[in-house]
Amino acid sequence: MMRRSSLALWAALALNSMVLGHPEHALAQAAGAPAPVQGVDAARFLSLAHSLNAMQARASELVASRDTRPEARSLATAMLEFRRALGAKLDGLARERNLTLPTALEFEHRTVLENLEPLDALELSRRYAEVEVQALPQELQLYRAAPASDESLRALANDTAPTIQQLLDDAGRTRQSLGP
Repeated sequence: MMRRSSLALWAALALNSMVLGHPEHALAQAAGAPAPVQGVDAARFLSLAHSLNAMQARASELVASRDTRPEARSLATAMLEFRRALGAKLDGLARERNLTLPTALEFEHRTVLENLEPLDALELSRRYAEVEVQALPQELQLYRAAPASDESLRALANDTAPTIQQLLDDAGRTRQSLGP
């Protein structure tokens, strides 16, 4: 039986496809398939990328600051380093476009963090790895859908996607090592 917090996580991640403008893909995404992202303009791309990045940075900070398994802490440390650098790049691209990135996370990203906060030890380690295994494919989809007409966003996407893929692979191995 699916735990309440797992159900909330799935629901929050499924909502992301609706936020991206593709509600028809919500069910497929909730079942584990990433929803395709299409037609994202530069402002929406930066807003979503910023929210995904901030959510994962905060989740990584949470794991790094608590008594968690070494595998999860190692993933969180690598993730946090990547997230801080990516956050600076996203902020710079937003400034170049005179865009103000939202200070609040997207609803589904806040929900994911709220579900992580009460956890500790092995449960936090497992859930964190699950969150990353589910969020990173969404992020890859977003970066692959970066506006083709915006050269600097395309360059960021092309430079960032391989690292996201590597982190996804690492998160999968971490999740597997933590058991059921």
